[in-house]
Amino acid sequence: MDAFLGAYEGVMSDAEDRTVGKSGTKDPGSRVPPPSEIWTLLSRTTFGPTQQEFDGASAAGYEAWVEYQLAPESIDASLIENQIANALPTVAQSTGQILAAVAAGGGPGVASNQLAFATLLRQIYSPRQLFEVMVEFWTNHFNINILDGNARYFKTVDDREVIRRHAMGKFGDLLRASARSPAMLFYLDNYLNVASGPQENYARELLELHTLGIDGGYGEQDVKAVARAFTGWTFTPYRPQNGSDDVVFTFNRAAHDVGAKRVLGVDLPAGRGIEDGEQVLDILANHPSTARFIAAKLVRRFVSDAPPTSLVDRVAATYRDTGGDIRSMLRTILLSSEFRTSGDQKFKRPVEYIVSSLRVLGATLSGNWTRTLTDTIATLGHAHFQWAAPNGYPDVGGYWISSAAMLSRWNHAFALGEGTASGIAVDIQGLLGSPPPATPSELVDRLAQRVLRRGLSLDDRNRLVAFAAAGAPVEAVMPPALRSQRAREVLGLLLASNYFMYR
Repeated sequence: MDAFLGAYEGVMSDAEDRTVGKSGTKDPGSRVPPPSEIWTLLSRTTFGPTQQEFDGASAAGYEAWVEYQLAPESIDASLIENQIANALPTVAQSTGQILAAVAAGGGPGVASNQLAFATLLRQIYSPRQLFEVMVEFWTNHFNINILDGNARYFKTVDDREVIRRHAMGKFGDLLRASARSPAMLFYLDNYLNVASGPQENYARELLELHTLGIDGGYGEQDVKAVARAFTGWTFTPYRPQNGSDDVVFTFNRAAHDVGAKRVLGVDLPAGRGIEDGEQVLDILANHPSTARFIAAKLVRRFVSDAPPTSLVDRVAATYRDTGGDIRSMLRTILLSSEFRTSGDQKFKRPVEYIVSSLRVLGATLSGNWTRTLTDTIATLGHAHFQWAAPNGYPDVGGYWISSAAMLSRWNHAFALGEGTASGIAVDIQGLLGSPPPATPSELVDRLAQRVLRRGLSLDDRNRLVAFAAAGAPVEAVMPPALRSQRAREVLGLLLASNYFMYR
């Protein structure tokens, strides 16, 4: 690894001055060729494109691949789903079944661990990649910390019946399902929300984080009124000895505030029950501020940390015109000129970086690979379902860039290159192809094309070729043993470079 680190300093020493995707630098040799539209599409709508996906998208064409991924129900994911069902049974269980197993002596973290593992497996192996990207997006939007008490038991059903069921449907349906989720009711304390002592946590986050946004036009009185509207929204306790063998949503009318309320200028008459909360959800789902807030988050996720106003406006209009149809908003984004020309504007968050390295390389996983990956992801601060605050993991690059974080990424990259990542194997000869490259220059070009799917700047290519040659002529034929060694080292450098850090 010391040799790799030294080589990295020599090959990419001025990477910060030549950020991928930026042009107009004084030295023409440092200019980075822009990625193709297909590269941008695949890097944003997958957790790193596999060889098969890249070939399929290239053959089908840009728009056809968009439509293919927008219809996940037509994509056969039975192989990975059957494996998950067999190996991780709690993923399909009810909350009552999970609690019964714990009561019978099972470990309290079994369900939450299996859910996190299933999520990682789907991100790596599912052919429904855009769907999995959207599952992650909505999981983050409606964040629930799985380490927060009973959330570890409740989140499994929330993931299955709220997030995954509605990830590509209508936002309003997703919002309504989340409001009735025992996991959300517990996490944001609405199960304690009663007329005699309104609990405002859910109401505040519903307005600020789930729908309108902090500048969405609501005030403190709206928060209080929304809290009153959701009094009595709770869940049944798990008490099998009393006939309650599951935890599901219920409305406790006796705990509901039946007084008149006013929310965002709309009067809710006195004397009602669950209709108060349902009407609030309808108001919020159809509010123009919600359309714009959701549009901006989607554009930030798929296009840029600074979402272009022109595209946000069009996506918000699509939201309003379609009643919050998620597929339609995604189509507006993915077919836009702003998206097609936005390569290298999104820094990969840790899970995206780690998973993309496996998918792009076609890595073979065995043994204790899960410990290797989960330890790295946890070290980088991006463990599945473990963001403590209700606002979800940050989706801007600045949060994830630090010296310690970059060193951890490089360690992962170099371990893959060296073949020392426990439980993870990379077929170097397969990456090099047949016939294998004969010279250092051919080796660098072959690996850059296979791993990065794009061109290097002239300076970076020259540095990598010189490193691979190790003082020999860059067009000299390499002995097989030296070629394999240099291939691993160049692979580590490519994975640790800025080229691979962005999507």
